[in-house]
Amino acid sequence: MKKHALTTNEAADLLGFARTSVINWVEKGELKSFLTPGGHRRFEMEDIHAFAQKRGIQLEGVAESKLELSRVLVVDDDQDFRQFSLETLELAGNFEVKEAVNGIEAALITGSWKPNIILLDLHMPQMNGYEFIDQLRKDEQFKGIKIIVLTAYADEETRAKVGDVHDLICKPIGIKDFVSKLRDLSK
Repeated sequence: MKKHALTTNEAADLLGFARTSVINWVEKGELKSFLTPGGHRRFEMEDIHAFAQKRGIQLEGVAESKLELSRVLVVDDDQDFRQFSLETLELAGNFEVKEAVNGIEAALITGSWKPNIILLDLHMPQMNGYEFIDQLRKDEQFKGIKIIVLTAYADEETRAKVGDVHDLICKPIGIKDFVSKLRDLSK
């Protein structure tokens, strides 16, 4: 897991002030922030510490573990679903997300990035989800990765073919259920 930039709410909690105070400091140029590609404000821990020290603010002891991200790899050839996943998890916070369009690309990313969770579609070109699961299970270093299979075909035959995965989610899925399942798995 990797440390991540804080959301506005996390920065406010850490500083012990209201969210609006944090936004006002940013707008006045007193507190440094940046925008994500999705247009959401984020704060680096170093900038929060520097701001707090300059202002004599005692940081409210937020546990560092709360500031860690679960790495999620979204593997799906459907651009709309990948975009939904990226935006939803960005808003939810606590997730660092990468995407792949097929099993081959997913295997390359998994080898170098080591995600904690893989959201995996089954029906993709080149290397499908079934083949990807088979390849992943052959390597001991990837045993700890949690796999969530995403499919529109969540019947008993599909369940049997994917074998031992952490969850099988039927598409489409609502945002609340989607985030809840990922948060539960990232604990």
